[in-house]
Amino acid sequence: MEVDDPSPIPLSDILVCQAGACRRVGSEAVLLEIEELAKGLTQCSVQPSGCLGACSQAPNAVIVKHRGETLCSRIQTVQESATVVQKATGRLPNVDDSDMLQRLTDARLVRIRSQARDESKWNVALAGFADQVLNASGSRSLQLHFEFSELLMNAGCWEQALEQLTQIQKRIPHNIQILMQRAQILSKLGQWEELAVVEKTASTFFCSPRDFRTQNEVTSFLAKCKSDGADQLASNGERRVDNYAVWYLANITKLSKHSAIYHFTSHDGLRGTPNRKGRGRTRWNKTWHTTLLAKVGTNSEGPLPWVERDYTPISSAKEWDQGRCDILIKIYNSGLATSWLYRQPLGRDIWLSHPSKTLDVPSLAPDLRDATFRPESYLLILAGSGIVTAPQVLHHTDQSTSFGPSPPITKPIRLVYACRQDDMLLASDLIKWCREDKLQHLTLVLTEPQNDTVAPFPDVENADLSILASLPNATVLISRISEQMLATELKLCKNPCRTVVSGPEAFNAAAKEMLLQSGLSLAAITILSA
Repeated sequence: MEVDDPSPIPLSDILVCQAGACRRVGSEAVLLEIEELAKGLTQCSVQPSGCLGACSQAPNAVIVKHRGETLCSRIQTVQESATVVQKATGRLPNVDDSDMLQRLTDARLVRIRSQARDESKWNVALAGFADQVLNASGSRSLQLHFEFSELLMNAGCWEQALEQLTQIQKRIPHNIQILMQRAQILSKLGQWEELAVVEKTASTFFCSPRDFRTQNEVTSFLAKCKSDGADQLASNGERRVDNYAVWYLANITKLSKHSAIYHFTSHDGLRGTPNRKGRGRTRWNKTWHTTLLAKVGTNSEGPLPWVERDYTPISSAKEWDQGRCDILIKIYNSGLATSWLYRQPLGRDIWLSHPSKTLDVPSLAPDLRDATFRPESYLLILAGSGIVTAPQVLHHTDQSTSFGPSPPITKPIRLVYACRQDDMLLASDLIKWCREDKLQHLTLVLTEPQNDTVAPFPDVENADLSILASLPNATVLISRISEQMLATELKLCKNPCRTVVSGPEAFNAAAKEMLLQSGLSLAAITILSA
């Protein structure tokens, strides 16, 4: 290590965000990089953290020193990870070791791709992969060719996947794993004669009694390939994309000049369920989201002709299982996905992914390891389209919309909702939740309308708030959220209180700081990007 400043360095902590937006751009690798670069520096600890509220600048870390915090954003290279360590310790790690630098750089690419695979974001997973495969050599080249082929197959690019696999087979002709993937691709393409050749070739791989179990497994796999091969086209005639199903845009309900509920329906039996059974016979409850493929054509996010965007449905998990899904979407004129969706006619087929977990219930924590947190109350601090968090949570307070023998959330819920006066969302739902006492109290905080925005739905009138203002458990303010306001809300919540913050990036960061200043522990705060 090179010592830049020999003076004593105070103890410091480096917290590396491991929330969704940061993980998608390699924050898991950033954590490993900083851990390795800070190794041996006893005055510095490195820990994972929840959302730091700067999602658009991911990946992020924060240096905590003398009770002060320094945010480090866009940590996109190993050298930038080294700079974080230098800021925390005063010492610049040596990054001149080319082997270490390459190893950490490769690890970051692997982590980004792995996270994208886990989330079925095939365009992101394939971004830059072709160049990486081209530049690899030796056994690393074979491994990357195989993974590249698999990702292309997942994304419905079956011919390209087969081409990649054929290149590997020329170098390794007798590998059962490669042969099985070839069978899977051939079945998708309906090349049954070629598949028969694969079956015959596979049978020559087993020549001793100890191969019996493996042979049975391969035989079963090949049989499944043939049966699945007949169902590779969706109802709209398009090739299936792994972990996605076809939905149709049934209707649009305009809520404000800028936002609307998009109503989708589906009869696709492969749409998945938000409530898969866990261990034993119980179902694990969660809030959840889905990914929409916006078919925008050629784009900078990857080689596929679509971009992938996560949305949180406001409809229940039971409605999804019945083939209905409602998604509240704010239309951004400059937004690649929302501007595309805005142009789509009713009846348009839309690809939505299988549901993915957002938070565990009733802890409302993103990580199952935090599920031991048992709140006695909940405080939702939401802004703009972050209001979609509210119906997801409240579905778990009602037997008619939750799964299991009883609703998992039974403790009181308070809601602070901030929005512009011309972009008030879910007004009728807010009234209903207050009247039915699903909300212990609602504080609606309204700010000035934004007059310089070109509104996609200009004919929609602002919501009438007179009914809401008359309810005994609702307060309507023309103001902005303040530290005093949140401190008052926390005093009215029974401890321990789980606080969930969701809104635009700047709002999340400000709300988090206010909560911490009010004495709430970081462990009790969940932040979601909206």
